[in-house]
Formats: sequence, structure tokens, C-alpha cells
Amino acid sequence: MRPAVLLTILGMAVATYLTRAPLLLALSERPLRPRLRLWLRLVPLAVLPALAIPMVLLPGGRPLLTPANPQLWGALVVLGLTAARQNLLLSVAAGVAVVAILRQFGF
Repeated sequence: MRPAVLLTILGMAVATYLTRAPLLLALSERPLRPRLRLWLRLVPLAVLPALAIPMVLLPGGRPLLTPANPQLWGALVVLGLTAARQNLLLSVAAGVAVVAILRQFGF
């Protein structure tokens, strides 16, 4: 691995740690209100679609809402399984598998 890449990765790790650790350490000994705990538990569920939707609906930087879009089928599988109250990790794994299979067959 090139030194510049390694230095960039280490710098990003340090920056990530320094922006998150102080808040986590400050809140580690304090009891949180139930409403705040619920809100913090739901943050990852809000971030996941915010990251995934542009990749699903705009692959390559342009809209692709056709049946030939494997990411769209994978997202629909994830949406269906999570709506059926399946485990989120297993739902995402199934969606990834659908995208991989469709790509294997040339979609």
C-alpha cells in the first residue's frame, strides 16, 4: 500500500475518532431519556436509506428507473423484507445477493 493512502486512512480514522469520542465519553455515565434513546436508535435506520437511495435511483449519475436496474430490485427486496419485520442485516444481505445474481446474468 502506498504511504499516501495509508496516511489518508489513518488521518480519517483519527478525525472520525476525535469527532465522536468526546460525545460518547460525556454521555457514557449519564442516563438518557427514553425519547432520546429511541431517537439515537433510529438514526442508523434514517442514514441507511439516505446513503442508498442515490446509488439505487441514480447509478452512474443519471436516473435509471427501469426493470433492468439490478440495484432497484435489490432495494425492493430489502424494503419488502424489512416491511415484513425481518432482520435488517439479513434483509440487506438478501438485497445484495439479488443484485449480485442479476449482475451475474447480465442485467
